[in-house]
Amino acid sequence: MPSVTTISEAYPKDAAYFKWIKEVGQDADAIRDAAGTRGSNVHGMTEAIDEGLEVSLLNNDGVQQWSLQEWAMLGRYVEFRQRFPITIEAIEMQMISFELGFAGTLDRLITMDGKRLIIDIKTSNAIYPSYWLQLAAYRQMFEQINQTKVDGVAI
Repeated sequence: MPSVTTISEAYPKDAAYFKWIKEVGQDADAIRDAAGTRGSNVHGMTEAIDEGLEVSLLNNDGVQQWSLQEWAMLGRYVEFRQRFPITIEAIEMQMISFELGFAGTLDRLITMDGKRLIIDIKTSNAIYPSYWLQLAAYRQMFEQINQTKVDGVAI
């Protein structure tokens, strides 16, 4: 069963993407892979924070375990958590819908200001149209599986 992310990767790329490929050339794969690793690391740290665990820049041996860029991204997430009181209903919720024909993992299901929201945590420099398609699919899948509505989605 394909994931929402796999399906959304088929979304047409805009001119800016092709301009970027032209500018970075052979480095495109390495840049993409590094961004993926950065995103995975930040996701892991935010998950730990939301589970009430301590996250440290240094490991037990005193060696820096996260890049300063990753640490700054975590700092923005912590700032969000401090500014906006939320209740976390689910973290990394895996879903599959045979009826819809896709699966996926939503990052967070939260309640904020009395509204139930599906949240997707992103580390990219921009918000792309495919992100909203991804969230729309998660919302549709969540509501179909759970027979309940959410009030919105957010990045």
